[in-house]
Amino acid sequence: MKRGPKPKAPSEKLATGTLRPFRDALKTEIIVPGEPPIAPDYLTPGAIDVWHENVGRVMAAGVTELDSDLFARYCSTEALVRQAFKAGGDPPPAAYLTLLRQYAELLGIAGRKSRVGKVADDPTKTSNPFKRLGGR
Repeated sequence: MKRGPKPKAPSEKLATGTLRPFRDALKTEIIVPGEPPIAPDYLTPGAIDVWHENVGRVMAAGVTELDSDLFARYCSTEALVRQAFKAGGDPPPAAYLTLLRQYAELLGIAGRKSRVGKVADDPTKTSNPFKRLGGR
């Protein structure tokens, strides 16, 4: 890995007036839309309630319009699990709970470990990787 600051994106360079086409011609920039997820029309009323409860959390975790279908599946499964728990009879199938956990991990709302790449202040890591080696 090269030392020094990371290179700026071509759009940043264009905005500041420092874009050099002969240097930046081969660089590509991935632009991800930041629009919120769109609720599909097939959601049940229970799934719509789950959608409204969690849409802020998933947007804070970085979910965009591209992930709308995954979030809709999560909401539908969560609504089914809630309905099974409220009925008081048999618990929901274990496959539903496993699937729900997997969806929550993919969406980044399953807890701290599901946001490993997004969390910068992990209290379990020490700030100095050489601390365990001791001092002179």
